[in-house]
Amino acid sequence: MFLSQEREANWEAADNKAAKLQRTSMHTNISPARRPSKGCLLLYWSGGLFRFLFWALLFGLAYTQPRLYYSNQNQYFLHGLAQGGHGFLREDWLANTADPTPLFSAAVAFTYRYWHESCFYLYFILLLGIYLQALLGVFEYLSSGRATALTRLGFLAVLVFLHSALLRWTSAQLFGVDYPWYFQAGVANQYLLGAGLQPSVFGVLLVLSVSSFLHDRPFRAATWASLAAVVHSTYLLSAASLTLAYLYLLVRDHRLCKALFVGLWALLLVLPVVVYNLCTFAPSSREAFTKAQYVLAHFRPPHHTQVDRWLDGVAWAQTGWIAVAICLVRVSRLFVILGVCFVLGLALTLVQMGTGNDTLALLFPWRVSSLLVPLATAILLTRIIHHLAVWFAPSTLGQVRVLQTACLALLALAVLGGVFLTYFGLGYRTNAQEVPLLEYVRTCKAEGDVYLLPVEVPELAAGKKGAASLSFLPPPRRDLQRQNISVDLQQFRLFTGAPIYVDFKSIPYKDVEVLQWHRRLLWNHQLYAQRDWNDKQIQGELRRRGITHVVTVAERDIRCDTLQLVYADAYYRLYRLRGP
Repeated sequence: MFLSQEREANWEAADNKAAKLQRTSMHTNISPARRPSKGCLLLYWSGGLFRFLFWALLFGLAYTQPRLYYSNQNQYFLHGLAQGGHGFLREDWLANTADPTPLFSAAVAFTYRYWHESCFYLYFILLLGIYLQALLGVFEYLSSGRATALTRLGFLAVLVFLHSALLRWTSAQLFGVDYPWYFQAGVANQYLLGAGLQPSVFGVLLVLSVSSFLHDRPFRAATWASLAAVVHSTYLLSAASLTLAYLYLLVRDHRLCKALFVGLWALLLVLPVVVYNLCTFAPSSREAFTKAQYVLAHFRPPHHTQVDRWLDGVAWAQTGWIAVAICLVRVSRLFVILGVCFVLGLALTLVQMGTGNDTLALLFPWRVSSLLVPLATAILLTRIIHHLAVWFAPSTLGQVRVLQTACLALLALAVLGGVFLTYFGLGYRTNAQEVPLLEYVRTCKAEGDVYLLPVEVPELAAGKKGAASLSFLPPPRRDLQRQNISVDLQQFRLFTGAPIYVDFKSIPYKDVEVLQWHRRLLWNHQLYAQRDWNDKQIQGELRRRGITHVVTVAERDIRCDTLQLVYADAYYRLYRLRGP
């Protein structure tokens, strides 16, 4: 017991000494005689780049990602693939609506047109590497100079394993719930990494922003936070919270001039996307805007927008997890950063709960938890690693080798598990029954075709409270009740390259387009509720809306003399609408 107290005292003394050295050397210039040569700098940066790519690949193999295109990718890749010339998607109605993520779409279009869509896998791996490197930067800051090669390896090994697909898949098989997911995702199923490349993954730049500021690079910190908001506008509140925390810390340190320029720089970076959103998604009319906000907040799945739907025991536990981490760093700059984000997010959430304002709900003030949870995980993991280091110190060479072997074995298990799950397709599963139909349409589609799909409108009030990851669970089926999202045929557009009339998964965001999408969806749903389509009014409405092909489910086929059967299997039927 006394030995442990003595070791803790030694660590605290080392912390104070390292912090003092860091403060005194923070603004010290290196003399020309001691500056490294250009050759040494090139060698250093090439070595750092190699390490980054190595760990990014390692983490990417352990984390895994789905095959293109999966879940939210069907929404966010549509505009870019249409611009890039994928099939006939330029003719799709939704692809011609206002784009909420124009920079992401431009990158998708450029990659698809001039490179290859397999690059999207590489982009995701690089973003995973940034996430891992940023959390390692937080670990280095909290270590205050006492980090060793072994503690770094231990931190990275446990962090990679905690995010690994193997651990998440095992949890889903044993308990029916992906519990490790809650150590990296925020409340309301808001997350940074998610399943594959999408705009939300650029939230890893927020973590990089925090790491940069902790190492006294405020301009870089403001740049990364702002770029995350530029790519995905829903990060504007999170980026603003971080910037406010940075400015407070700079002013507290009497660096007023730097605080002013950092604030102006951040504002300059986000100003174009703010102007774009105000101009593109401005209310067409007060009535249309109010109705559209209600549709987006209440008609779509409520586990993102309605607090009473996502606030369950897990969400409370994640909030406690964040609070514990904030308490652990109460004597550091990280305390202010986390505290400002937490308090602002909580305050706006309480305002939304009190007012029921749909616009505020769609700004997702609780989305900052997607940043706070992984930071909290890194903080607590750092604390555990250093407590273990104190416990095992001093260690013999044999003990060090045993610990190194254990860390490497954990990494190998995570990577091999990820490769195994990817090879056998045990994660990110979709409905395999629809693949033959999709292959047929991809081969036989023609210019001017518009496909009508049997879209289900899920019962939003059904199901359990809370939000969960379905990445390593079987996909929900159309014949199962109490599901949040109808997943069948949601990949129809991007798989086939053929335009469709409407679906439930992918939505527009401009008010008049949201209302049009809602009307299309309700008409579609009411039409498929009937079995007899021989009514001339129905046939005329199909032609008026430009529909050329109709897809039905085999067990709920329809009767219509003007529809010609062109494809059938055990699960789906495809009809072509004959001319008048």
